[in-house]
Amino acid sequence: MNAKYHSAVFIDIDGTLVGRDSVIPESAAEAIVEAQREGFMIVLTTGRMYRSAVKEAARVNISADSPVISFNGAFVAASGDANDVIHYEPIGGALFKELVAALEKFERKDITIFCYNPFELFVDRENELLAEYVKRTGAKYNLADSFAGLGESPKVLALTGFETPELLLPFRDAIDKTFRGRLEYVNSFPNYLEITSAGVSKGLAIEKVAARFGIDASRTYAIGDSFNDVQMFRAAAVSIAMGNSDDAVKKQAAFVTKRLEEDGIYYAFKNFILK
Repeated sequence: MNAKYHSAVFIDIDGTLVGRDSVIPESAAEAIVEAQREGFMIVLTTGRMYRSAVKEAARVNISADSPVISFNGAFVAASGDANDVIHYEPIGGALFKELVAALEKFERKDITIFCYNPFELFVDRENELLAEYVKRTGAKYNLADSFAGLGESPKVLALTGFETPELLLPFRDAIDKTFRGRLEYVNSFPNYLEITSAGVSKGLAIEKVAARFGIDASRTYAIGDSFNDVQMFRAAAVSIAMGNSDDAVKKQAAFVTKRLEEDGIYYAFKNFILK
């Protein structure tokens, strides 16, 4: 067992800890601080890029020596300074080139594509979707003439307007037809399709963090709200879905807490973790 932490709580960010207005309930920060005092390691586990996750961790006073899981598990750092990388699995090589070629061929007037390296966001156009994303996550971005020059990316994000998620369906079908079994793709929001290397998941990342820090699998907890959290639910000993989750996501969890804006994180800690 880890000398400092006896258990680990893996918490999604968007829709779980942070609302669409970027507000974090004060009660959530209080519960996290109390849990750390009692020996629980708090690990933000997100589809966001690493630096964005680190900023959110600081907002709720998560210890700087706690690990961070970003890009749905494609980039896992042992702490908030990224000097010690536990796991990194990007889409790379010929597969990345093939994916970029497919993205360039697809008619995507209403679909925006983001690519990344572990610390930076790259886009090939500026629009309202990008502006909303930057406002919500605080991410900085670089304009790229072509994504091919990146060589690899831990995640590719396809997004469309919040009111028109159905526009992603033909895109997802095209990706599925060409890359089934070679890439992972999951919706974090109805209008966000996140694409990673095959085998990448929050669940696998949980296992790697627990092994690295000597935390028994029976002492792991996961809190999330979306479909990219389901693998996390399956890996953790105790899984908790937010009250604002889709019903299909709730069915995958052992427990359901209140909605984010109704102090859902606080309720989860008090009723299912700190008991």
